Amino acid sequence: MRALVWARLDEMFKGARRVLDLGCGTGADAMHLAAAGTSVVALDASPGMVSQAQHKALSLGLAEKVQFHCLSMEQLGSVPDSAAFDGVLSDFGALNCVADMPELVRAVAARLRPGARLLWIPMGRHVPWEWAWFLWHGQPAKAWRRMGRGPLRWRGLSLSYPSPRDLSAALRPYFRIDRVRPLGCVLPPSYAAGWLNRRPRLLAALARLERAAQGLPLLAFVSDHYIVEATRLTSPVAATVTGDGTAK
Repeated sequence: MRALVWARLDEMFKGARRVLDLGCGTGADAMHLAAAGTSVVALDASPGMVSQAQHKALSLGLAEKVQFHCLSMEQLGSVPDSAAFDGVLSDFGALNCVADMPELVRAVAARLRPGARLLWIPMGRHVPWEWAWFLWHGQPAKAWRRMGRGPLRWRGLSLSYPSPRDLSAALRPYFRIDRVRPLGCVLPPSYAAGWLNRRPRLLAALARLERAAQGLPLLAFVSDHYIVEATRLTSPVAATVTGDGTAK
């Protein structure tokens, strides 16, 4: 799934000079962009994650291309660099920790130039793979954990699971929604990786199907994650998303 994400990064941020990475973790996406010549400002609330990312940047000779800040994405206003960004990304579920998504969208939009690209990848709410996996292992509470009414408490974090429609609505005042794509509708979540890696033929077949599913936006509603691609509008006006996930 990382390879699918990087394919989208390469296309969307081609030629971008400065990109904002929200919830960067250990910096895998930031390093990928920096290696292609893009300057990255990366935020993560975990000191341990930021430390690992900084060491990784030094070891790869990319420290001059990436600035790491130990800040939550809600603290974006504390980043001293006020220059506009050409793009923003947030990958593999960091967005699920955000309590006030409309406020984050407003703060992010204020830091982007008109026409800047957005690539956000939250965890989804309805995941048949997860239902089947945990029911098979006799853990029904985990099978339905993303579908509770309130936020899910996990390792001291409060997680919510916006649907593709909900996230698109939060973005729409400032962004045109270009496309919504599934990610992890065929391949299982990471906790099943050990089981799948012991079955290389099945893994290869599912990977082919996962790539094919990229052209079916409605599958984003039943995926472990989903990809939202959008463009910063010149002014905050309403945009409409069609049933296939494209803007109109």
